[in-house]
Amino acid sequence: MLVHWVDVFAERSFQGNPLAVVMADDVPLDTNAMQAIAQEFNLSETTFVIGLSDGRAQVRIFTPSTELPFAGHPVLGTAWVLLQRILKGARNQITLQLAAGDVAVELEEESGVLWLQSPSPLLQEGLNPTTAAELLNLSEQDLLSTEYPIQRADIGPCFQIIAVSDRQALARCRVNAAAYEAYLADKQTVDGLFVFTTDSHSADADFAARMFFSADGVREDPATGSANCCFAAYLQSLYNGPFTAQVDQGVEMGRASRIHIEVGDDNIRVGGRVQPVFQGTLTTLPDHGKPVTGE
Repeated sequence: MLVHWVDVFAERSFQGNPLAVVMADDVPLDTNAMQAIAQEFNLSETTFVIGLSDGRAQVRIFTPSTELPFAGHPVLGTAWVLLQRILKGARNQITLQLAAGDVAVELEEESGVLWLQSPSPLLQEGLNPTTAAELLNLSEQDLLSTEYPIQRADIGPCFQIIAVSDRQALARCRVNAAAYEAYLADKQTVDGLFVFTTDSHSADADFAARMFFSADGVREDPATGSANCCFAAYLQSLYNGPFTAQVDQGVEMGRASRIHIEVGDDNIRVGGRVQPVFQGTLTTLPDHGKPVTGE
């Protein structure tokens, strides 16, 4: 069973967010087996292609601990593998059939950027500034909650979108694990903390961001497509007219990522580049060491 390892939202290899793409379209895997494989890889997400025909692919997405209905960097990374490695450039568009619905992805061949058509997130009132500051181990003065109100966004995964004053405040973010776990215990869904500033890391970017989430403890994500889909909708609610923006994420982790945002009058696209790292063969299934068949 072929496995492709790629870096997503990466301008070069060993940056961005790693992803494993398992080609399981000819090997029957149940949910438990997929979850066990994702846990073994221990990446933020692993995808499984379980069907492919006529420019459409059935895909399931797993973190090390649970299945997700939608996530952005797995969508882009999986689409790149299918378009470039499986279909070998025969087409530049593909639709991924996810638990959350169909998501179209287009490869812009000249720039090498893949664009996903974002689902529509639900924006709601977010955390109060006092709680947000406590969760991030910041002071309320570090937040820009008047200019950029804190909002909760639900796109399958859920995020609290929190603005801070500058890169120094962004760098000081240290999630209070006890407060975060207590907060999550009161929720039916797990909210990631998407923290941003207009004080960008590079001259050609508009925002710098970090994203913290819980998966067997507090973790940080180097590039989060679903959170940036929500961020684009958040910005759309604040700004008038179409716009584009560039977001740097993962810099503090040493995994610099570049996320492209494109907002139209009635649609949102999020994009980035994908870099191949390696491919290999999964030879054993997680069911008592059963060997893989159908390779």
